[in-house]
Amino acid sequence: MTKTISCKNSKILIFNLKDNFWDIIFSLIVFFLMFLIISNPDNFSKATISGIKLFFYSVMPGLFPFMFLTKLLTELGIVFKVSKYFSPVSKKLFGTSGLSIYCFFMSILSGYPIGAKIISDLYKKGMISDAEAKRMSIFCTTSGPIFIIGAVGVGMLSSFKIGLIIYISHILASIICGIIYNIFHKNTLSLQNYTIPVLQKNKNLIASCLNETITSLFMIGGYITIFYLLTEVLDTLNIINFITSLLTFTKISKAEITGILYGLVEVTHGVKNLSLIQTPNIPIICGLISFSGLSIIMQSLGFLKEAKIKTHNFIFAKCVHSLLSIIICNLILIL
Repeated sequence: MTKTISCKNSKILIFNLKDNFWDIIFSLIVFFLMFLIISNPDNFSKATISGIKLFFYSVMPGLFPFMFLTKLLTELGIVFKVSKYFSPVSKKLFGTSGLSIYCFFMSILSGYPIGAKIISDLYKKGMISDAEAKRMSIFCTTSGPIFIIGAVGVGMLSSFKIGLIIYISHILASIICGIIYNIFHKNTLSLQNYTIPVLQKNKNLIASCLNETITSLFMIGGYITIFYLLTEVLDTLNIINFITSLLTFTKISKAEITGILYGLVEVTHGVKNLSLIQTPNIPIICGLISFSGLSIIMQSLGFLKEAKIKTHNFIFAKCVHSLLSIIICNLILIL
């Protein structure tokens, strides 16, 4: 006796196969990575330790106080009172409320991914719409002076002046990105009138802010460690060298190509490699910092996804930011 499948059931079967295709591919990649780690545990253990050390000794000391204090300010409601005075400027430049100016300044002072975290907090409180969150994500997700001037300028390039040039180029490019977006989307956003949130008297504010800050910090640490593992995978499979050999027809040196490829994955790793070249390409370093690398992009999107910001839109904005910062940095160096 033969069993027949109806046309309707066969369509469902085909749909399920298509729907599960990428899940199957992703699962196979995960199994392959597990096999790779088991086959070479020493190198991958060192990569994991390097990622954890970077987080605990370099990232967390700078991020923790800013994440905690910005969360505290948001919960207290002081930000909302002050931000109203900046509304005329922010509305004219970016088409956003005054809250975006607070977010922008905290981002350029604190660095990645503080801006994304503040946007997420404001959205969850109902202070900004998803459309305004999208606009803010274009110019309010920047690196800060501790990393650019301190770590890159003084630490890697041995020049405070170069670090300052990169920082100024990075910030100016971010502002221009926000202005350009507003020009092309003029009058498409209606700003909502927000009310200042009332602090709950029975709420343990410090404990609540600490809890969320620590959770967010360890999420960031997880991303850093995973992407350090990813760079080790790329090294083990010789993928970086393979791509570099394919790009030998360009005028860019092999060392620069390697640094750029590492930077696209994890920005600190890439910038470090580029800084070791005899004559470092400063605009390219500036562009990499503005793009921020997949590690920081994923950290930021971990917060921004709550504000319904799409991955491809955010990555495109980072690419534009990167291109503009390279142009501005070149102009400043020429002048």
